[in-house]
Amino acid sequence: MASSDSFSSALPTFVIPNVSNFLTINLDRTNYPLWHAQILPLLCSRNLVSFIDGTSKCPSAFLKDTAGNITINQDAMVISWINNSLHPTVLATLIGKTSSHPAWTSLREHYASTSIGRLLQLKSDLMNTHAVIHRLLIFWIM
Repeated sequence: MASSDSFSSALPTFVIPNVSNFLTINLDRTNYPLWHAQILPLLCSRNLVSFIDGTSKCPSAFLKDTAGNITINQDAMVISWINNSLHPTVLATLIGKTSSHPAWTSLREHYASTSIGRLLQLKSDLMNTHAVIHRLLIFWIM
């Protein structure tokens, strides 16, 4: 009878970094630029950008490395990281997305333009507020 130590050493070990250690901002409907600014460097640092930009195709769920050992699919890890960095209401928009490229594209289409529009609106509001304050200061001084 084999010992439990020999059995456990025969099983593949998957070490997936915990994305919450690196990503402090979960994507919601208002903060796409901030979320994008933190997740993209993480993916770049792990050479995983090709999965989100579509240059790498999603392989089968498990692969074998050159030594014949089973390894986890990197695309599955990327989509897992993306999903774990989303607010629940945003996560609902990814139902049915099974690989990282369609998920990434969907998030960009849904939230990038909304966030940029929101930033432009806030900039406009700030400029209008500045003009009002300037007029009030002139009125107050005179």
